[in-house]
Amino acid sequence: MAEMRNMSKKIENFEWTSLLDLSGKGLSQFNAVGQDMNCSQLMRNAELDFTVELKPVEFTNDSGQKIVNKKLKSLVKNDEEVLVSGLTDQYHPMQNESLARLGDHFAEKANLSFEHCFSYDNSKAITFLANTGGSFNIGDDQVNNYLMFNNFHTGRDKSKINTTNISIWCSNTFMTALRDTEQFMIAITHRVEFNNDLEQLVKSKIDQALQSNEEYKEQAITLNGKQITESEMLKYFVLVYNPQLVKEFEKAGMTHKAFNDVTGSGMTQIKRCYGVYNDIFESNGKTYKLQNTGNAVRSDTLWKAFNSVTYNEDHLRGGSDNGDSRLKNTFTMNGADNIKTRAMSTALELV
Repeated sequence: MAEMRNMSKKIENFEWTSLLDLSGKGLSQFNAVGQDMNCSQLMRNAELDFTVELKPVEFTNDSGQKIVNKKLKSLVKNDEEVLVSGLTDQYHPMQNESLARLGDHFAEKANLSFEHCFSYDNSKAITFLANTGGSFNIGDDQVNNYLMFNNFHTGRDKSKINTTNISIWCSNTFMTALRDTEQFMIAITHRVEFNNDLEQLVKSKIDQALQSNEEYKEQAITLNGKQITESEMLKYFVLVYNPQLVKEFEKAGMTHKAFNDVTGSGMTQIKRCYGVYNDIFESNGKTYKLQNTGNAVRSDTLWKAFNSVTYNEDHLRGGSDNGDSRLKNTFTMNGADNIKTRAMSTALELV
């Protein structure tokens, strides 16, 4: 294990408030593991079957008159809540039900099971997760593969399908964009045609998702085969979050003591990753024992260090009051600024 600081103060368990927890505990969104649901059933059970519609923008002028703007529109949820304004007739909203019907087609043709769905950014973003059946183990560390069906009511984002690999122990995610994404987004932005072309598209997306899972497995095995010291672990975190600090850390000895001597961008995230690697989390002068990190089934390798970054991005970054931001980073990017992609490429370079 990496060298730890001596803590004289009491260390309490950090409250597990993960937004994405495949075991079901602490899950703030809808969980249907083992329920054998298609996407429409999942959507209705989670009460995400609301509709959105373009309505003319209305306002009251200084004279108290009600003015209707015939050019600008608002996107309204269930005829009562404005999600976004300033749109025009060129925007074509995609109903959650339409995307769910596409998910149902995937479930029927590829035997997918829809297990989780999330609503975030004040109902402007919806994500459905379908288990593809693809999975692998690194020792007792299990990683499952999922298709993500994302729908957006933002006025700018198109619906899309990506694949993500999720560690069961700690619910860390690593997303891979499926190929031909632009072509696929065009296909589902307006009207879904359930024809032979769509069936071929379904099969190709499933194949790509499973291939992504195999590629991720190979990367995980490679990282798990690289044992690292504390200084190597710390240098890795610095390279991921701010490579410009490497020389300062090396000058300070590349140990946890360097935290007292080095300042700069990324330091908060570097410290947190170091803490995750050692199952601790510091906040407001208190030290907590982290739970569900997955460290119990991992040795001191680059795989463990990489998962410390994904854990930080999925569960800690931004604090407990920024759940929407973390969910957006998890399901629309590979962490803030796609940091998890950088974490993987950096780790592979160090092997």
